[in-house]
Amino acid sequence: MPFLLLLLGALAVPQFPTQFVATVETTAHLVDKSKTYPPWLRRVRLAYDFVNKRARASILAGYDAGKNYTRRYDEKHEYVVRGGEFPDCQRCYMGEPMPPPQLPRDARRETDALIDGRPVEHWVVDNHPAVERSHLYFDAASRLPRRLVNEMLESGEHLIPIMTYDILDLELVVPADLAFALDPPWHHDNCTRRAGGWPYLHLFHHYLMI
Repeated sequence: MPFLLLLLGALAVPQFPTQFVATVETTAHLVDKSKTYPPWLRRVRLAYDFVNKRARASILAGYDAGKNYTRRYDEKHEYVVRGGEFPDCQRCYMGEPMPPPQLPRDARRETDALIDGRPVEHWVVDNHPAVERSHLYFDAASRLPRRLVNEMLESGEHLIPIMTYDILDLELVVPADLAFALDPPWHHDNCTRRAGGWPYLHLFHHYLMI
């Protein structure tokens, strides 16, 4: 029985951890890499705590570099802080619940692969059959998420990569309270109130959003 449970676990699609810190790199494959704008690479430092319903994404490079997004679902507020020459802080009421990290249960196992010399599990899910497909890769030893490549149909002929999401330096820790604190000198009362809020940040396609 223990062997059977272990086997069934290995056959199941891995799931996202609910508390961690990591660096996320997103690559937009359709952007012209020979030009400086728009940027094709984005690097985000992420503190994620679904258990306590809070997350923060600090944009290190790429579009919106120098901004950080703090989503306090536990307090029903979100903040966007911009540093640099023209610092700014905006806040908004946020009434919706924190979206859970959900990987597709209907993904199918493919032949394992290597990423940066490390063995990874390879799973595929057809989001919209013959139109959109996602390749998901998980570290073979830890079964933690490593990469997602999203493909879409081009000109009705074949699938081409659209976006790649890489999760780097993932640490399974409970992020400290300080990880979700606003950068000085900002606090709730001196941030400008904004109506409407901001779109979700997609950090592993739509399977991980904050």
